[in-house]
Formats: sequence, C-alpha cells, structure tokens
Amino acid sequence: PFWDLSFPSALKVWLEYVRAKEITFRYSEEGFPKGLCKAKRLFYISTAGGPVLPAHLGFDYVQALARSYFGIPEAVLFSAENLDVVGADAAAALNCAKEEIDAYWREHA
Repeated sequence: PFWDLSFPSALKVWLEYVRAKEITFRYSEEGFPKGLCKAKRLFYISTAGGPVLPAHLGFDYVQALARSYFGIPEAVLFSAENLDVVGADAAAALNCAKEEIDAYWREHA
C-alpha cells in the first residue's frame, strides 16, 4: 500500500536487511555500489486510497536500490489508485492495473 508518500516502514526495514554487502552488492574501487543480483527486472505493485501525486516516492526509492545496490537494470511500476475516493470505481482501478500487468507480460514474455 501507498503510505506516507511511500510504503509501509516494515518494507523499508526488510529492504535494509536484504541489502547486504558481498551478498547483493559490493563496492567498486571508486567506492560506488555494484549490484550482484542476476534478475533482469523488478516489479513494484502498489495500491493507494487516493491519487499518487506528483511522484511515487516509494517506487523511486526501490528503483534506485534495484539499480545501484542489487544490479537489477529495470524496475516496473504498476499501481491502482483512488481506491478510497468516494464515487471512484475501485474495482475498475484494480482491473485496470491487472490489465496493465497482463499486457506487460504478453509484450515481455
């Protein structure tokens, strides 16, 4: 879920635990992190009660971790928003996000 312009703190703690020197990354001679993971892409799926504006800071953070500390070159965001907005069609928003995921898989399978 989208909480406090990002994601729940438990996910932040988990990301700190799994980001481990010599396991998921190492430092270059210049002092920059170099990711050691073999994954090609990371999927970030989020829901939000309202609109996520102006940016999805949680995704931006995880995308930076994926590239810098894990070595995952691509991060993809899928989001269903406005789920708690009175008058909004939450089921349609969820279905739209599912369709985006399905379309992505068809294109990148």
